[in-house]
Amino acid sequence: MTLNIPIILGSVREGRKSEAPAKYILEKVKSAGHTTQLVDFKEMPLPFYNGSTVPVVYFKTKYPNENAERWSQIARAADAFIIVSPEYNHGYPAVLKNALDWGYLEFEKKPFGLIGVSNGSTAGARMIEHIRPIIQNFNAMSIRETVMIGPIAKYFDDSGKLLDDSLNKKIDGLLASLTWWAEALKRARVN
Repeated sequence: MTLNIPIILGSVREGRKSEAPAKYILEKVKSAGHTTQLVDFKEMPLPFYNGSTVPVVYFKTKYPNENAERWSQIARAADAFIIVSPEYNHGYPAVLKNALDWGYLEFEKKPFGLIGVSNGSTAGARMIEHIRPIIQNFNAMSIRETVMIGPIAKYFDDSGKLLDDSLNKKIDGLLASLTWWAEALKRARVN
């Protein structure tokens, strides 16, 4: 089954280290035969969510911001998501949380694969654990398999070239689990 699996880049910082892994994973998803795209909020900036109501109302009409509507359409069409994000101060970046706050029904009953990126040895583990309850709130799920890339310099050089092939096995395992869940949940949504 061909699936639509967007890759969500969880940082907009200059010099971000999560961009190279996100682009690498994008190519892995494509080579597995799935539809994908990089969702980069640096290229598609969202204002902080400040609506007077929950975003479910906009889902039924249209979001008040062009990029929020575009993000909603990407998320609606998705069968699963992969988040590639750094860890900021033992948690997830505000831009990632804000992007999730702009949606709700778009994520329902869809699986998320989580990939942490860090200059340190924890490799985004705390970001992964902190984002799980947010995902569950949407009646969505984060799969058990995760990939933690850190320290980043061990895996990618400054030009974004992969340095350690052991990462392929980890990403392949995450993708296998994610596609299994995505296929099962897609069948359940259709029936």
